[in-house]
Amino acid sequence: MRSTKEYYTPDLARLKNLSTEAKVIPLAEATALLDGGELPSLSLAEVASLVKTVLQDPGGEVTRLILEKASAVRRALFGDAVVPMAPVEIANTCASDCVFCGWRISNREMKRLRMPDDLILLQVDYLLELGIHYIEFVSGDDLTAVRQQLPRLLAETQKLFESRRIHGKTCFCTMALTERQYVDLRDAGADAMIVWQETYDPEVFRQYVTDGPKSFGIRDDWSLNPGGDGWLFRYQSQERALRAGLEVALGTMLGLNPDLTFEFVATVDHARYLLENYPITADHPLIIGMPIWNPIPTRSADLRRDDLPSMEQVFPLFAALYLLSLPSPATWVFPNCRVPLSVQVEAARVAGAFTSTEVKLGPGGYLPSVIHKMEMRGEDTLALRKRLATLLRDAGENVDELARSLDEREQFVHHYHAHETYLRALAQAGLQVVRGVRIPASPEAASTDGHAVAYS
Repeated sequence: MRSTKEYYTPDLARLKNLSTEAKVIPLAEATALLDGGELPSLSLAEVASLVKTVLQDPGGEVTRLILEKASAVRRALFGDAVVPMAPVEIANTCASDCVFCGWRISNREMKRLRMPDDLILLQVDYLLELGIHYIEFVSGDDLTAVRQQLPRLLAETQKLFESRRIHGKTCFCTMALTERQYVDLRDAGADAMIVWQETYDPEVFRQYVTDGPKSFGIRDDWSLNPGGDGWLFRYQSQERALRAGLEVALGTMLGLNPDLTFEFVATVDHARYLLENYPITADHPLIIGMPIWNPIPTRSADLRRDDLPSMEQVFPLFAALYLLSLPSPATWVFPNCRVPLSVQVEAARVAGAFTSTEVKLGPGGYLPSVIHKMEMRGEDTLALRKRLATLLRDAGENVDELARSLDEREQFVHHYHAHETYLRALAQAGLQVVRGVRIPASPEAASTDGHAVAYS
């Protein structure tokens, strides 16, 4: 691991120039770029040209070539395996103001809720029974939840793993933190962190992230850093977490910045730096996320641009290009449920080693399913339903009414399906969901370490 205290800062002018100068390329040129061996070795300029080409003609011959090549690379690296994950929301309270987010502090229409520990762990236990062993704790930028509640949940989940004899992983998705805070969470039981950069353009970041911890960053004592550069603090959070001994995930929000080519190339540049400078391996992978700017549940408070393009058609293409740009068993592309099931599964088929299955994006979202499962076992759920109705204060004890109320507290509108539905859909696509958190090594992957590809 790097011992220097210097952190990487991207050459934004170079990355923007790559986006500006990238040309749409013909099939013959794309074929030449992708036929250089089993694992392609693409320069950032070549990556930019491929992105620009598929954006211009997402249904063209170059697109089909990219999907075919990525699918072959995915099979070589990961076989038919895909690791499932599920987020568990702690609280939708937030101190930051992000224009795109339903949980932003200025959204007065959002009904706020912070779940008690025992009800959160009840949901974790439900997910573990489904066979989902990668648990991600999520909250808004709520300093109390992250500082006080998250460490307890991490420790208790590790105890659940031990009691069930599960080799699981705990992850958290919060505001960017300091290295000391990442060490503390690692010591509490965390295995990994997720931070989406949202945008790699600092001007766009400041346009959409206007206040709070995300806008300025925080100090070791959890106080706000007035006048701080929240974009840079967030950008360097993966390095701080890696130095603290955590696995990391990164990604840009597709659609926030109209310059998709720049965002894609900047994400690849960031990932390549981390892969080349930190001990990232197949057992401790770098996750490349694909969040997109979806509507929020409080529709009248939704501030999405009118000209926002649909990401559904290009979503599998971007997944494929991420894998072709970062071909390694140590790099897991992460398609998510912000797109329809068929689109998510296609992205997993061509590139994704890691994906969400049954997902609820609001605190307490899995509790209606927990209640249904308890009732199927003949258990009395009245006390739980009464307690949940008291917490919500806007729903009765009927489970459907509780589910409706909980869904209104979600961060983004997404596509919900039961875990079993995902299992069937992924199986139909030729993929096997792993009951665990590791990809079984294929002969091809076993002979390729996380740093084998030399990028031109």
